[in-house]
Amino acid sequence: MEIYKTIILAIIAYFIGSISFGYIITKKMTGKDIRNLRVKNAGAFNVFLNVSSLMGILVGLLDCFKTLLIVLVAQAWGLDTFHTVVAASFGIIGHCFPIYYNFYGGKGAGSVVGIFIYFIPIEFLISIVPAALIAYIIHRLGTTPVFFILFSPLIAFLFNKPDPVVYAILYVTILTLILNLIIFISKRDRRVFTE
Repeated sequence: MEIYKTIILAIIAYFIGSISFGYIITKKMTGKDIRNLRVKNAGAFNVFLNVSSLMGILVGLLDCFKTLLIVLVAQAWGLDTFHTVVAASFGIIGHCFPIYYNFYGGKGAGSVVGIFIYFIPIEFLISIVPAALIAYIIHRLGTTPVFFILFSPLIAFLFNKPDPVVYAILYVTILTLILNLIIFISKRDRRVFTE
């Protein structure tokens, strides 16, 4: 029965994840397509840079909520950690490759946070410190999510989180890295959209 619930939630998660709040808010406020600006994707960081810090934070929170909602529904529906995270991870895929926007979205960081904040809230917050420090040292603050996504499974392991949680977080990390590798190899972020 869990597999059917997981499939249903995964499909819902993909369509919810495909809602690009970065695109919607930027278009509403500036009339521009966020995917044509600065770092050329629909993520919260790009909104932060091009629209306003407040709107960037709002987009980040909304992106986070997309997967957190799926996690909460899955847990209420009685799914275990693994099936919950698999279902919610389709929200990350939807965020990166949204069906509503020609499969051109963000890079998934906000959507990852929605899963991390439920299963490893303290470990996630701790992982931000070294991530931000490294990003600051290399003068690329936009890379902070890459580092906190990498550090979170390790910190979860060091803090003795249950194995299913550690494996689930590791799965999310690997999936996000693969999605970003696909984005990088396809040179998607060089594409230009007509307004």
